[in-house]
Amino acid sequence: MSHYRVLLNSVTVVWIAFEIWLVIRDRIQGKGKIDKDRGTIYFNFIAITLGITAAGIIGGYTRLFPPGGRTSTLFWIGLTVMILGLLLRVWAIWILGASFRTTVETHESQKVNNDGPYKLIRHPSYSGLILICGGYGIAVGNWLSLTVAVVLPLAALVYRIRVEEDMLVNSLGEEYEKYQKQTKKLVPWIW
Repeated sequence: MSHYRVLLNSVTVVWIAFEIWLVIRDRIQGKGKIDKDRGTIYFNFIAITLGITAAGIIGGYTRLFPPGGRTSTLFWIGLTVMILGLLLRVWAIWILGASFRTTVETHESQKVNNDGPYKLIRHPSYSGLILICGGYGIAVGNWLSLTVAVVLPLAALVYRIRVEEDMLVNSLGEEYEKYQKQTKKLVPWIW
């Protein structure tokens, strides 16, 4: 196993450990109820797991390399995108603090938060997930891997955003509707 693969796997393990910690933290704190979630926690888990796993497998068995083939530069770009995505996700979760949940739910005193990355986008923790997955696909160095690593998680997250925003509008009302008009979902100034 090359040192590149070891490094990529190490960053992936740190990410997975962080995600497991979030779920455990929610359960310990009595959060993470799935009654309003409509299965999105499971869809996300399955889509991200399948996307990353398939990207890794495909990367080793197909020859759909970018021009110039696999390069260390491409690997480092992918790894950097992964780390930036993880940092964005951690920052978004830290800014939300007690309001962050791994499932779709709110609490009685919750308000719209537009600090940090929430000034520009409504779902920066999901943007972070897409960057992590995309970075993984880039680091593998295969166009098909990149596509699978991004498309499957993005499809699940788009569904989750729809469920979450319906719940946030019902829970937070006009304040959230106003916030929706001022920000984009996942990509600043674009979408």
